[in-house]
Amino acid sequence: MKKICSLIFVTLFLVSCADVGNKSLKDVDSKQVKATITEGKTTKSEIEGMFGDPLETSFTDGGQLIYKYQYDDATAFTAETVGSVIFTLGLLGTKTKGNRNTLTILFDNQNIVKKFNLSNSKIESGTLIFAN
Repeated sequence: MKKICSLIFVTLFLVSCADVGNKSLKDVDSKQVKATITEGKTTKSEIEGMFGDPLETSFTDGGQLIYKYQYDDATAFTAETVGSVIFTLGLLGTKTKGNRNTLTILFDNQNIVKKFNLSNSKIESGTLIFAN
């Protein structure tokens, strides 16, 4: 019985929390970003100094640069995962829930911030029977 309890504890510990992405976006809200970035003034190099390299870069049809930064803070310590681990040692899968912060920045042709947006959204994913 001790081995089973230890296995359950270790499994829950290993799958319990995950934070992935740009840590500078961890606890940021729209007001903080608006206080940091000024449209028409903040430069691309200043953005890179604040947030580092973007997760993704793309371009508009007109050739303007878009930077995307992202941070996910999620946990697999959910009722579904706990039940799966306790009753099936995790063989039925896991369920992860959390939050995602995404910062998208559009630069003009002089590499000055033209527009930006910070979105905060709920995320959820699962494996096996908990797959979406």
